[in-house]
Amino acid sequence: MKIALIHDWLDKYGGAERVITAISEKLEFDFYYAYVNRMDPRTQKLTFGNKEVGVIESSFLKPFKSHFRLFMPFFPLATRMFNRQTARNKVDAVISSSWALSKSYRIGDEIHISYFQARNFKYIWDESHLYFKGYRKVFSFVKWPLRLYDIRSAQNPQYIIANSQYVKGWIKKKYNRDSHVIYPPVEVDSFTIADQKEDYYVTVGRLEPYKRFDLIVDAFNRSEKKLIIIGDGSQLRSLKSQAGKNITFAGFKSKQEINQLLGRAKAFVYAGVEDFGIAIVEALASGTPVIAYSGGASREIVGEQYANGILYNEQSPEALGRALKQFEERGSAFSPEEVRASSLRFSTQRFQAEFVSYIEGVLKSSCRA
Repeated sequence: MKIALIHDWLDKYGGAERVITAISEKLEFDFYYAYVNRMDPRTQKLTFGNKEVGVIESSFLKPFKSHFRLFMPFFPLATRMFNRQTARNKVDAVISSSWALSKSYRIGDEIHISYFQARNFKYIWDESHLYFKGYRKVFSFVKWPLRLYDIRSAQNPQYIIANSQYVKGWIKKKYNRDSHVIYPPVEVDSFTIADQKEDYYVTVGRLEPYKRFDLIVDAFNRSEKKLIIIGDGSQLRSLKSQAGKNITFAGFKSKQEINQLLGRAKAFVYAGVEDFGIAIVEALASGTPVIAYSGGASREIVGEQYANGILYNEQSPEALGRALKQFEERGSAFSPEEVRASSLRFSTQRFQAEFVSYIEGVLKSSCRA
């Protein structure tokens, strides 16, 4: 049986790429595809489980490099060209890793299983207001035909795996498709509890609009509590211009450095709507409680029932400020050992076992049919 793996685009090594690593460590593929591949050879090897693989790019988006997202109106054309080109290599099954386009694969009678890394194509759905703003508002008319295209594309996989219960509900609402939940892998064993806590809060992630770091900066400007922001992204310059002296931008850090900063922090702070929340789980694995907005999948990870943090119910600086005060009153009640224990249900080993079992079950039942 020949199997192909499809990923939307290979850029930096983030949460979606860690899923690919975990899959590649357990499964062998005959072909590897991506719409765009901007990875250096070293990072690509890491992404595919330390295997030297040839990634086939089947998209006209490649020449536009990091600006390919500006060509959203042409994504339907890109998927048609992609399907036509990949048809040259006949396979029996496809596993797609999708947060925008990869679910669109459909050629013949191949078995197509799509792992949804997030709510798909968020640029035109829930978070369109974050991207179609300013001068870009004049292009808002493209959202409606793209939504119709996206709904049709979501009918192509025979099987869909959601990365959280939150995404499962979103898939049903937007695409009217059922899905199976398998939480993504988190390298919890790479994080440890620090010897002691220090007087600062921390947050980690790509500094992009949908992560809502602007709310965190606003809340900490008002509270004047010390905050360390780890990460890089398109909003770095604007966030720095807004931030007070109590906020430090640490930039990109290695996993070991992140563990040290997370472990010594009083709490990890988050304001975005998470489809899952790998950074949240990593903080918990470091024994650090979490203060997070309750929207999205955060409530599947953090809460009173897990004794690992505090959720706030309004995505605003004021609500985060109130949560910080609440944490200050009861922060010592959180046990680092209990907090870490709550993260272990999201291990890489658990993901690999569940994912391989699901894939094997689908392929066996399809062969019998």
